[in-house]
Order: sequence, then C-alpha cells, then structure tokens
Amino acid sequence: MVDKQKIWIAGLVGTALFALILDILPTGGEPINIALWDGSFVTLNLTIAVIIGYVLEFLIGVGLAFLYHKYWGLDRERPAMRGLLFGVGTWAVFMIIGMPIFDAVSPLVQHGFLLGPGLFLWRIGIMAPISWLIASAAYGTAVGYMMERPLPAFHR
Repeated sequence: MVDKQKIWIAGLVGTALFALILDILPTGGEPINIALWDGSFVTLNLTIAVIIGYVLEFLIGVGLAFLYHKYWGLDRERPAMRGLLFGVGTWAVFMIIGMPIFDAVSPLVQHGFLLGPGLFLWRIGIMAPISWLIASAAYGTAVGYMMERPLPAFHR
C-alpha cells in the first residue's frame, strides 16, 4: 500500500512541477499548453479540453512514476540522479516518438488550430525543447527522490 501511495504522490508532485516549469520558462514561440494538446484528443471545445487535458496530464505523470518504480527503482543509490536520467529519457521518447505522432493525429493540427510542433518541437523554437528538457529533468528528479527516500508522510 505504501508503494501505491508513493507512486501517486510522486507522480502528482512531479507532474505539478513539470507543468509549473513549462509555464514559467520561455519557449521562444507559442506557449506550450500540454493540457490543451492532450484534451483536444477528446473534444475541440477548448475550455473543456484544457480541463480534461490536465486530468490526462496528471494521469500520465502517475503512469510514468509507476514505470519508474517498476523498472528504475531497483537501486536505492543516488535517487535524484537516477530520476534525472529517467526524466531525460522520457524527454527523448516524447521528442523523438511522441511529437511526430502528435503531428500526425492531433485534431488541433488536423483542423488548422495549431501548427504541428514537429520532431524535437522544432517548429516552435529552440527554447521549446530546452524548456521541456528542464521540466522533464525536474519531473524525473522529483519522482526519483520521492520514490526512493522514506518520507514521514508515507509511513503509517
């Protein structure tokens, strides 16, 4: 039960940190609104899409925390560094696989509401992938640290 609590809390905190950093850092072009991007797969009503998108974003964050726990959480040494590497790895997967798929299937792109971001977000600007990398590294570091360190809130 403690593992499930750690996964949920680490995933939620890491995702909140990821979203906050992406909102704060400059992207060099259009702002990156991942909640809108995710929610647009469900509806093109932009207000509802953002709400649904935040739910999806946090569920994805918890899912990634589960993957960290299952496959990366085997060694208790240097959890922040392991988390950082996990965050950089997820960034690479999203940039190389996720963004081209998003370009191909996104209703926002298909209906002309958004220019497809492209591989490594190259159509948005040079700061976009750098900002996403920093946010992903922060996500991974937070998840790694929270999953591997016993925190008083997790002990009941």
